[in-house]
Amino acid sequence: MNSLRLPISVMFTSLLLVLLATSPTRALTPISNDPQGFEGIKWNTALHTLKHLSLIDSDDRIQSYQFSEDTLRFANTHVESLRLLTIDGKFARVMIRYQGKDSHHAIMMYLTRQYGPVIRRPGSMMRGLNQENTWRGDETEANLNYREHGERGFLMIQSRILAPRFLDMTSDHGH
Repeated sequence: MNSLRLPISVMFTSLLLVLLATSPTRALTPISNDPQGFEGIKWNTALHTLKHLSLIDSDDRIQSYQFSEDTLRFANTHVESLRLLTIDGKFARVMIRYQGKDSHHAIMMYLTRQYGPVIRRPGSMMRGLNQENTWRGDETEANLNYREHGERGFLMIQSRILAPRFLDMTSDHGH
């Protein structure tokens, strides 16, 4: 029997999306000025053409890149990892992992400056063991998940048009 293996990034991302979608304390904020990409790189871009990026992982449909200078920084703070992903050769997603309250504070400040202040639903908490925020524009969505216990955060910024292809790929392998 031939078993199919999904890249860990696809499995982790799918699990994270399920967790984000079922969170009762999630805040959804509209993005007033959608950047239509990340750090000046527009969604749909063929990342292999950019000299300041290095390919670090690849399979049939998904390629993972990092910045060549390998400075693991985002929002003027150190992060554990920063990956740019393409699906079918098109830039579709950024995944950032970080640790620490100071990094979380810097990233939240950056996100509120870039995308807008967090809009809380009635009954949601400003602080708590699990903080989840979503900013949604016409083309871009940013999902931030921070766990107070362990001070670990995960930020996913993605194309709203291309990101569903990751889920389609997961369901194609789920037979």
